[in-house]
Amino acid sequence: MALARARPDQLPKDAVIITEDQALKYQWKIITAWDKLGDVWALRYSSGVLSAMAAVTGAYINNHYRTKLRLGNQGRLSSYLPIVAVPAIFTMLTHKFFIQRPILINPMGECPVCIQVRSAAFQTGLGVVYPTILAPFAAFMFATRCYTYRLPSITENPREVFMLWRKFTRPLAPVLGSILAFHALLAMFLTGREEKENFGIMLRLKEIEHELEMNDMPQRVDF
Repeated sequence: MALARARPDQLPKDAVIITEDQALKYQWKIITAWDKLGDVWALRYSSGVLSAMAAVTGAYINNHYRTKLRLGNQGRLSSYLPIVAVPAIFTMLTHKFFIQRPILINPMGECPVCIQVRSAAFQTGLGVVYPTILAPFAAFMFATRCYTYRLPSITENPREVFMLWRKFTRPLAPVLGSILAFHALLAMFLTGREEKENFGIMLRLKEIEHELEMNDMPQRVDF
């Protein structure tokens, strides 16, 4: 049975009223059980793909600064958790809550392009900008603590610290620009695909519902 939003005065007599959480659970049950993976692959795997992209990007940026500051294995786990794991987790959560939920619960509530742009903003912010800001700070902190690189004092010579950061970041800047564009385009593509797949599911469910009505067969909905 296809889900639909309506005002109380527009509801049919046999309508089943459910909450948004129940509707979301019902939609995911349909997506998980869908027989053709090609029809629902983006809805199933987009959040995982974007999360993996954020993790890979964070690891790449973190390794760049760690290599420049000769950190080796010093503080590796402590830097990987906030720069690699945290962006990956939050990228997945934000995509599921702020992108997939509106698509599945209220597909006609927002313009498709607005949702795609929002998806790109979350992806670039969490997957690229956040690790780019945090990685040099973490690397400088561990280099100072472990004496792997002679660093100027940030309180006495902030300009020298900034120039050193600029020196390390300059070779990374062109690559970061390409990574940022790729993240944005990938997020918009996958979100657009999710919207298309959701509409395809809705149309197919409407067809099944119409066939059942034509054959006078009872419809059952489990939440």
